Amino acid sequence: MKKLLVVTLFLAFYSATYSQETSSKTNIYTASTGETILSFGIVDAEPLNTGTVARFTPFFNFGQQVHFDFSQSFGIFTGLNVRNVGMITDLNDSVRVKQRTYNLGIPIAFKIGDVEGWRFTAGFEAEFAFAYKQKVYVNGEKRKSSSWFDDRVEIFQPSVFAEVVGKDGNFIRFKYYLSNYLTQDQQINVPGVEYNPTSSNLFYISVGYVLKNKTIKNSF
Repeated sequence: MKKLLVVTLFLAFYSATYSQETSSKTNIYTASTGETILSFGIVDAEPLNTGTVARFTPFFNFGQQVHFDFSQSFGIFTGLNVRNVGMITDLNDSVRVKQRTYNLGIPIAFKIGDVEGWRFTAGFEAEFAFAYKQKVYVNGEKRKSSSWFDDRVEIFQPSVFAEVVGKDGNFIRFKYYLSNYLTQDQQINVPGVEYNPTSSNLFYISVGYVLKNKTIKNSF
């Protein structure tokens, strides 16, 4: 399944690049984007019977995109995003762990439909976790820590996403991370609790906006 997604995205990107080389009718512009995220995690850390809680993240999730529209119905975009992602995990009745990272993302995606109106977008994004923060609640008592490039999370976090964008730039997005979010290292420093997740899948649903802000080339 992963190979199929990668091949599909590669063919879409190659087709769009070829079209750009053979046609002068290409709109190029930049856009700003932001989103509010509702994320979910599925963690396997036997012998713990873990449970996960939805995580609501209204900030800070923003980015800049560069769009290449080869017609009024097909285009691609790339850019840079900064995104706050993570998960909340209940290890037992007395221990809850909140973990998040700020990620730098580089998307490659295609869009079909009305490229500046109602459209469907799908793509791949390479994300790199650079700032980690953890909060551990033990019987209601909070302990927190933070670090750069922490070895408790995977630094490289590839993902795929799909979204529907309205004519005013509002969108709803689904994103799924292809790798584990957490490493298999011991995650917390709580006596008597061994938290070494063997798998930790992360996905989210978000709403947001993408607003065109600067035209570089207009050929239509």
